[in-house]
Amino acid sequence: MIKTKKLVNGAKVPLSRLVKWCAYHYIYQVVVILIKGGDLSEQTRTGRHIALLGIFCPIFWFYFFSGAETSTLIFHGTHSGIVFLIGVVIMVVSLKKKRRIDE
Repeated sequence: MIKTKKLVNGAKVPLSRLVKWCAYHYIYQVVVILIKGGDLSEQTRTGRHIALLGIFCPIFWFYFFSGAETSTLIFHGTHSGIVFLIGVVIMVVSLKKKRRIDE
């Protein structure tokens, strides 16, 4: 007999591991790095991750390949595009700061 408590605990572990694939998790990391004055290469790397997650957003691609309605695709595509642009902006700002520091 399966106990409900074990199922709930079992479901929490995989969900906590999925957080690292969320673009907002990386955006939060960049904000923390900026506040703490962390290494610029960390900011650039995190910006790259955010941009890649925007392009390869699993939610968008799921709806795309499942034949969702156009309005749903536009919504998720717009959201993925915004996340991509946030990542690119973070990378560009970080690289410009690094260039100024190196000069």
